[in-house]
Amino acid sequence: MLSLRERVDADIATVMSWIPDERALYLFTGPRLVWPLTVDQLAAMTVTSEIRAWVMVDDESLVIGHFDLTLADDTARIGRVIVDPAERGRGYGGALVSLAVERARSLGARRVALNVIADNAPAIATYEQAGFRQLPGGDRPDVRSMALTL
Repeated sequence: MLSLRERVDADIATVMSWIPDERALYLFTGPRLVWPLTVDQLAAMTVTSEIRAWVMVDDESLVIGHFDLTLADDTARIGRVIVDPAERGRGYGGALVSLAVERARSLGARRVALNVIADNAPAIATYEQAGFRQLPGGDRPDVRSMALTL
């Protein structure tokens, strides 16, 4: 059974181990962080009270996924979504997105939004399977904005 718990400092090294190069970092955070990724960079992204980071764990409490969530009014924004590369292709991405949406709903969100790198086809497909739809427009051609109404 998969479940969520808030990310703790000890999880940061695990998440960082899933990001082997600059391209993987870009897919994870867009242009916000720089290679090589450091613990301080990743930790600093969630030091505000508005952003909470979560990890998905399996029955043995092994961390296999990560995302962060921000809630403003009735819209939740999820970001920094990643699944352990060794676990990809097993449906964990969809499970992680479903758990993120449920967490957003439990916090009172009526809409969930996200940005995804435009050429990250596996992520876009996962979000679409979860019911997210691409939004028109946008000021960055390298990013797709998506949303789901709850």
